[in-house]
Amino acid sequence: MTQTASTQSSTSPSRAVFVEYFGLAAVVTAADLFSKYVAVETLGVGGMVPLFSRLSLLVTFNKGVVGGATIGAYTLPLNVLVTTVAVMLISFIVQQLAAVDPRATRALAFVLGGALGNMASMLFGPDGVADFLAVRLSNDTTIVMNVADAALWIGALLLLPVVARLARAVRAERRAALPTAALTRLTER
Repeated sequence: MTQTASTQSSTSPSRAVFVEYFGLAAVVTAADLFSKYVAVETLGVGGMVPLFSRLSLLVTFNKGVVGGATIGAYTLPLNVLVTTVAVMLISFIVQQLAAVDPRATRALAFVLGGALGNMASMLFGPDGVADFLAVRLSNDTTIVMNVADAALWIGALLLLPVVARLARAVRAERRAALPTAALTRLTER
């Protein structure tokens, strides 16, 4: 059976969205896992290499949730559950958001790649998730993250203009529907 031109045009953009989404997510995940491997193998735990005044390479292992917090024996299952649900949700909405703003595909791909990289490290890393990018915020505060964490932040930041555009579209749709609803109420009286 042959597809009509309208059927082909409606399936092609959706396929392109998923190819870009999963392709970029795979690159981000691979970059994260490879960088963690290199950092652990070259620096070892506790080895530190200053790069700039506020950036160093320093390997630490995170067995907790975001920020290293832990909830005991439930930490790993909860991390896996939350990550799996988040991955499913963003994979479900990527096509709809891409229809509103094509930048959503890349933003969500960064989020997916970061989530998969950290989840793979949680599940298969013998010592937990390797963090190695130490950013000194002040004399007393240093955060240590990895490429997956950076990808999650990049994805979140790239989503800001998408969310703004989506909010504008919703407001415009509500404004367009308002006169129709008001007119319907007037004619019902």
